[in-house]
Amino acid sequence: MPKSIGHFGFDGTTGRSDYGGRRTHIIQLLRDSKDPLSVSEVADRVGIHLNTARFHLESLVDSGLAQRTQQPRSTPGRPKILYLGTLPNQTHERAQAYRVLAEALTIAVADNVPDASAIMYSVGKRWGQFVTEAPSEAEHPSEDDLLTRVLTKLDALWFAPELTDDLGQSTRDADQVTGKTNIAPDEEHRFDERGLLFHNCPFADAARSAPEAVCALHAGLLNGSLEELNSTQRTTRIVPLLGQHHCAAPLTTVARGFEDSEGVIVDTRFVSHHASIPSSPAPQ
Repeated sequence: MPKSIGHFGFDGTTGRSDYGGRRTHIIQLLRDSKDPLSVSEVADRVGIHLNTARFHLESLVDSGLAQRTQQPRSTPGRPKILYLGTLPNQTHERAQAYRVLAEALTIAVADNVPDASAIMYSVGKRWGQFVTEAPSEAEHPSEDDLLTRVLTKLDALWFAPELTDDLGQSTRDADQVTGKTNIAPDEEHRFDERGLLFHNCPFADAARSAPEAVCALHAGLLNGSLEELNSTQRTTRIVPLLGQHHCAAPLTTVARGFEDSEGVIVDTRFVSHHASIPSSPAPQ
């Protein structure tokens, strides 16, 4: 199994834990859904086992981030247990509104502006630089420390990221839950490299209609954050739906202080065959 950190070490909703962005994804699903969801619905949409979904849902109930309810029945029998997200304050509602606005702007640019991918990459870099705090002069963080900061930031932004030494193997491991994979046997060696695996896409609806622009935006976010941290790591390409529920951003080493302006390659070979961008349903 490849060495990895992030998806099983960070959670922007419930705090740092052993379960990573998976619970972030589940609570987002519950909050975005108009109707309560069953365990099987959550398991299917997140791409995890039924028992794993039930475990996370019950933990979210215990922490006050979800509520348990029962499906009404008109016939005898045990009612189905359903779950819905809670809104302890208006912070999430405001965040959702901004997310929808960002998706709308992204689609508008993709539909009406020539070379939208390059523009969205530039916007993403500004975004990454803006939300990332550069190390102080007194700090001397290692590259691993810098990548950990990026993971924390991306998880807070709902990407549920995982840093892995082998993107191909980590994707195959994740896909074992569903028994399906998008990587053909003759393509496996092409992705056996270090990088970030995103287990959730906060702009999934926009990504379905404009993957080149949306993925360029997210690659820019990643590179902008790395640049602000003065890291020697960058991504030069991003692969939507490398796995059934995962997108990949391979990392490469560059000179310290490197500034790019050429954007990234968005490899959409899997998008044309699979419509399931990893995310929750659209807000109702």
